Amino acid sequence: MYTKEYVEATDGVRFPGKSFQDAILEPVFDVQKQYLYRPFIKISKAHLVMLQEQQIITPDEARAIMQGLLEVETIDFESRRYDPSYEDMFFMVENALADKVGIDLAGRMHIARSRNDLDICEFRMVLREKVLEIIGLLNTFREVLLNLAAENIDTVMPAYTHTQPAQPSTLAHYLLAFHDSIARDCGRLMNAYHTINHSPIGAAAITTTGFPINRERMGELLGFDGLVENSYDCIAGCDYLTECASALMICNTNLSKFMKDVLDFCTREFNAFYLSAPYVQISSIMPQKRNPSSLEHTRPMISKAIAEANAVFTVLHNTPFGDIVDTEEQLQPHLYDSIEYTARVLKVVCAVLVTLKVNKKVLFDRAHEGFITATELCDTLVREKGLSFRLSHKVTSALVRQLIDRRMAIADITTELIDAIAADTIGQRLGISDQIIRAALDPVHFVAIRTVTGGPAPGEVRRMLAKRNAALETERAACEDCRARLRTADAALADAIAALLK
Repeated sequence: MYTKEYVEATDGVRFPGKSFQDAILEPVFDVQKQYLYRPFIKISKAHLVMLQEQQIITPDEARAIMQGLLEVETIDFESRRYDPSYEDMFFMVENALADKVGIDLAGRMHIARSRNDLDICEFRMVLREKVLEIIGLLNTFREVLLNLAAENIDTVMPAYTHTQPAQPSTLAHYLLAFHDSIARDCGRLMNAYHTINHSPIGAAAITTTGFPINRERMGELLGFDGLVENSYDCIAGCDYLTECASALMICNTNLSKFMKDVLDFCTREFNAFYLSAPYVQISSIMPQKRNPSSLEHTRPMISKAIAEANAVFTVLHNTPFGDIVDTEEQLQPHLYDSIEYTARVLKVVCAVLVTLKVNKKVLFDRAHEGFITATELCDTLVREKGLSFRLSHKVTSALVRQLIDRRMAIADITTELIDAIAADTIGQRLGISDQIIRAALDPVHFVAIRTVTGGPAPGEVRRMLAKRNAALETERAACEDCRARLRTADAALADAIAALLK
């Protein structure tokens, strides 16, 4: 029976109980050693530099502790297994340091800090790197989209509304539209980066400390843009996680919509995109098949990325505003996994889009089907004959219905046919010339005259492409500037350590 005596016999009567160790402490340690050990050491170095600069510990103490810490840094923690003698990685490292410099000196390094501010600082340092990684991949994806758009400025195709052919556009116009949604995703993730990259270190448990520490100095040495100023907010605020999760969910939702379209474009029936050989698989039984498996795999990965990011909200809603384990090691990997799935998707999609072939003729021919230039014929009747748009719409709708009923094509439209339908519907003949009709019904003409800002006309698309390429370079430079600041902080920390060791 599952009794107290049974549990005490199997779990033990001292910390940690075996079930607690197996189900929680060991998996948490695995996360710590994989992601948090290096940031922990870096934070400890910065803290030690600050303690000595603030004369909270002596130069000799700081030098001895730093030398021990540098030795501990060489330990291959990733290969270590959880040791129940220590509660977690923090105490394991502190014990390793004590072995090098003695328990008294090792204990001095923990003046004016807590696992609370240490943990949050580690989490932010890991996440900021991963966010910069995904922004970099998204910027590469944007480059791919812009290049593909530049190759297809004159690739006329149907634009779709409600999944039905609606009006002529171009592939470039379509790709630019999707690029712009991805550009906004980059902006959201960059905003998330700047939220993440504020330092909580020095908050200690939740109310700072009575020691005269310098929080700004530690933040500077660790590459943060500034402080999370309120120490309670440092520990309790978790919106840096939800902001990042939200940006990832929006990004992957956008990606999912694009992948739906791209896979449709790859179908034999649609026949617009032809994937190159490295990204298709042959059926095990049907030798003619070219399965777009590379793209198919991206769909569940996108779904997983959304699910992992959404888990952040699921875990955090209705939790206390304070120090709480809900935000800690069991939660953080959900964001890491969301970013990892997103990165895998982007790497595949970039390769596929760079190498695919566009069936421009099929798209061009399809732009002549389904009466999708009817809007321009309607507009032409307004411009040429002074009809109100509603009367013109009535005539054009009746014309299209008759063409469908009589199984006629758009090329069968003549002056006489329009006059007959106009006489029946609005009581007047319009006498519009065949030449004007032909121009109005030409998909290339339809696209060419849509020169309004944001339209598909080639000149307007070229303007948008130039603007977006320039914006991409600016945003790439901003992302690189963030990386450069982190490298500069690393160099400053190294210099401070060198000065301390002298």
